Amino acid sequence: MHFPTAGGPIFRHLRTWHAVPAPLVVLAVVVLLVLLPSDGARSVPNSPCRPAGSAREGAPATPDLDGDGFVDLVHEISSRSLKVDVVVVPGSEHGPDHGRTTVLTQDDLGVPDDIQTGDDPWQPTVADLDEDGHADLVVSGAAQVLWGGPEGPRADGPRGRVPLPGSGYGTAPIAGDFDADGHTDLVVFRFSNEDQELVVLKGPFKRSGAPARTVEIPSPVHEGASPVLVAGDANDDRATDLALYDSPWDPPLLFTGGARTAAGLSDEPERLPEGENVVFGDFDGDGRQDVAIGRSFVDSDDEIDTPHRRGQVSVRYGQEPEKWVTMEGGGFAEGFGARLAAGDFDADGCDDLAVQLTRKKETGDARIEVLRGGSEYGLGSKPWRATERSVPGDDGPVDGTLFTVHDWDGDGRAELALLGEDRWWITDGTYRDEASFPLTPGKGQGS
Repeated sequence: MHFPTAGGPIFRHLRTWHAVPAPLVVLAVVVLLVLLPSDGARSVPNSPCRPAGSAREGAPATPDLDGDGFVDLVHEISSRSLKVDVVVVPGSEHGPDHGRTTVLTQDDLGVPDDIQTGDDPWQPTVADLDEDGHADLVVSGAAQVLWGGPEGPRADGPRGRVPLPGSGYGTAPIAGDFDADGHTDLVVFRFSNEDQELVVLKGPFKRSGAPARTVEIPSPVHEGASPVLVAGDANDDRATDLALYDSPWDPPLLFTGGARTAAGLSDEPERLPEGENVVFGDFDGDGRQDVAIGRSFVDSDDEIDTPHRRGQVSVRYGQEPEKWVTMEGGGFAEGFGARLAAGDFDADGCDDLAVQLTRKKETGDARIEVLRGGSEYGLGSKPWRATERSVPGDDGPVDGTLFTVHDWDGDGRAELALLGEDRWWITDGTYRDEASFPLTPGKGQGS
């Protein structure tokens, strides 16, 4: 099973997907979380990272489907059943509660069979599309919506479907307020060979799933590319910006939001330094989001040798938007920078950066180093923390790879969610587990 947000032994990139009948392959969906205004950057007593600037307007809202204040572990996967399943592990003061896991099946979700398919678990989009105060769930390339309620989206609850123009969608839309009008919008990449484009669906949305308006933008990447989309606020203007990355022929691109255009996005994207992934985080604790780009130099094709050089991470801090700082890590050809995720692991008010190393994208040697954020220099404060997890596989051990980062137990400190073969690990970014349990119910007892 594979997922592009994590990289590693068993991971295949999105651009290998193609449209075939559902019974022949399995589905995966790239989705990110909605960006909504927060109550302000967290201030930690006596921390040098206490924010001095604006609130973190671009920080992602947590995927809290039932509204209990705890982050839920939500993923979409169908590699076992050849059907689209969304698995929800509810959050709690002890982290993800595997004993209360809920599985929403393809029939529950109303996802049709004739959708484009893959075989990776993803984080479905969680956003309040109809502005009723409850989180909604958007899944699959069909952009199927399961409307939320006081207890979260339910299998027997109301459903809708966001109408996407034409065909050629392998991912669910991501969410954010791209035109800064106070309503949540959706953006998705259409990678049909006949007509590649970005599709912006303006909120608010009706219960049918219909947006207020749809705007189509010609593709900013080369034909045949299938970039991953990620949202954040790169310029501290309260509008969500849009980054596209991991195209084999294009550098990462950044569209700024809040523009005076029909879509709310800038007419032309900014070309970012070369790399294979992009994340947003406040690494120096000034209240502004910074941008980090990973470049491992590891090719997606394992038959191509990795250059004998160290991987790198380039960072642009919000207070110095014209300057990029590049750090190298790991050993030669170890793939430092293959995957990135931001989170405050030590609760000091500065985001830290989890960086995955992988010698080959399809082999099982993944590990993660956590770079500490700091108010004076931002990222790079040492000592870095390292973690790795392995499970037996048919071809030898399979390492747990980086899936996502959240504060799963609500204690103010972020944890890593690693996924390897059929098992989750929730870890504090060191060799200590906070939880470990099977990927889906019925796979054995969690610990």
